[in-house]
Amino acid sequence: MTAFGINPVPGLPGVQDKAAGTLQRGLEDRQSAASLAVALVEMLIILATALAADGLYHRLALGEPFSDLALSNGVVAGMVFIAIQAASGEYKVARVLSRKAGRTHLLRDWTCAVALVVVISFLSKTSEEISRGALITLAISGLMTLALFRKAQSVIWQQAVKTLRYDARRVALVGFREDIDSYYRTHRLWERGIRVAGTANLETGDNSIAAELWIAGPQRRQTHATLESLSTALRGLGVDDIALILPWSAQDKIETTLNALAVLPVSLYLSPDPAFRHLERSVLGQTSLSQALTDMDSGLTGIRISRRPIPPLSRLAKRAFDIAVSGAALVVLSPLLVLIALAIRLESPGSPIFYQQRNGFNEQPFTIYKFRSMRKSSGGGFQQTRKDDNRITRIGAFLRRSNLDELPQLINVFLGDMSLVGPRPHAIEHNHAFMTLIANYAYRHHVKPGITGWAQVNGWRGAAEDHEHMSMRVAHDLDYINNWSLWTDIVIIWKTVFSRKAFRNAF
Repeated sequence: MTAFGINPVPGLPGVQDKAAGTLQRGLEDRQSAASLAVALVEMLIILATALAADGLYHRLALGEPFSDLALSNGVVAGMVFIAIQAASGEYKVARVLSRKAGRTHLLRDWTCAVALVVVISFLSKTSEEISRGALITLAISGLMTLALFRKAQSVIWQQAVKTLRYDARRVALVGFREDIDSYYRTHRLWERGIRVAGTANLETGDNSIAAELWIAGPQRRQTHATLESLSTALRGLGVDDIALILPWSAQDKIETTLNALAVLPVSLYLSPDPAFRHLERSVLGQTSLSQALTDMDSGLTGIRISRRPIPPLSRLAKRAFDIAVSGAALVVLSPLLVLIALAIRLESPGSPIFYQQRNGFNEQPFTIYKFRSMRKSSGGGFQQTRKDDNRITRIGAFLRRSNLDELPQLINVFLGDMSLVGPRPHAIEHNHAFMTLIANYAYRHHVKPGITGWAQVNGWRGAAEDHEHMSMRVAHDLDYINNWSLWTDIVIIWKTVFSRKAFRNAF
C-alpha cells in the first residue's frame, strides 16, 4: 500500500493527480457544459438523420423531391427524445462515462419520440403528407445512428479520462485506511472521471493525531491534531465532493467528522456500510446496493448528506447574469465612475480606490475594490468604521449613504471574485472573530460574496458591533443561500436601489 492509501496497480489511471494541491474551481460547472454539448450534438445528429432518411427514401427509392415535413419531423423527434433522456439523467457525465450509457432507455425513448411525431401529424392533419416508408427509415436509421454515437462517445470519453485530459470531479476520501482502499477499488472511481485529490486516514484509537492526510500528485503527507485543521487542509485541495467512508456503527466518529466537514462548500457523501457487502451482487438482475446509492450527478456511491446550495446549471445562469449586468453597468456608468474618482482625489490626497483583502467563495482571499470614503488613519492596523467617524470625508459620507462607494466592485463581479448578489464580504478580522462566535457563520462562504444581499435590503447592514446584529445578518444570508433563485437576485437588486431599508444604518 502506498502512502496515498491505495495499493498500486499497473494501468489504473486516477491514482496520481496531475494538479494536486491547486484549486480547480469549475469542474462541476464543466460537467453541465459537457452535458449540454452532448445533448446538442445528438440533436444535430437526429436532424441530419431525418433529412438523410427522407432523401434516401424519396429521392433514391421513389425519385421524388424531398418532403417539406422532413426537417419539422426531425425537430419534433429530436426535442422529444432529448427531453425524455434529460429527464432520465442520461446526459449526466457520470452516466455518459459508463460503459452501458443509455443502453436501457435508448430504444424506449426513441420509440416514444417517433410515435409522438405520428400523433402530432395526425392531430395537425398532415399525416397524409408523411410517407410511411420515410418515417420507418427515420425510425430505424435514427436508432442505429444514436446507438453508434453513444458507443463512440463512451469510448472517446473513457480515453480522455484515462489520459487525464478530462477530470469530471475532484474528490477527497475520508475514513479508515482499509475501508478507503476497498471503496476506491470496488467502485472504480477512475472510470467515472473522478480524481482523488487526497485521502484522510482517521485514527481509530486515542491518539494526539486526529487524521493523516495524503495529498495526491507530489504524495505529500500531513498530520492534523484536530478535524478542524483537517477541514482547513481539505479546503485548499479545491475538491467538489468528500466521501466519508466509515462503518455505520461508528456513529460518534461519523457525527463529529460530518460536523467538521460541513463548513466546506462541497457535497458530502456517506459510503455504504462495509457490513452490507453481501448486497453488492444483484439478485436475478435486480439493482445492487451500489447501483441504488450511486449519484448520477457526481458518480460517487453513497448517501448524499449535503450538497452545494446552488446546482451547476443555476450557477452558470447566475454567472452569465453577473457578467452581462456588471459588464453593461461598467460601460454605462463609466462617466459617473470617473467623476466620483476625480471628486475624491480633489478633496483629499491618495488613491480614489480603496483596496482590501477579503474572504470570498470557500474562504479564498481576494482583493476588493471600493471608492475611498475615509482619510488614512494615523494609527496602524484594522479599525472598525463607526457612526460619526472623523475619518470619513464629505464626499465619502455621501458615497456611503447612497451606496455609490460599492460601484468599483462591479470589477470584482466581472472578474468572477464576487457576484452581484450574495453575502457581503466582511473584513478578514471580522471573519476570524465571528467564525467562533456565531453558529453556521462559515456557511456564508458556500457562495460568492455579493455587492448587495438579502441582509442588506432588510436593513441588516452597517458596522458589525454586536452579536445580535451579526446573527441576524448571518440568518438572512443563509436564508438567501438556501432559497436562491435568479428572480430573487433581480428582486434584491431592485430593492437595493429603491427600498428605504437598503439605506438603513448607512454611514
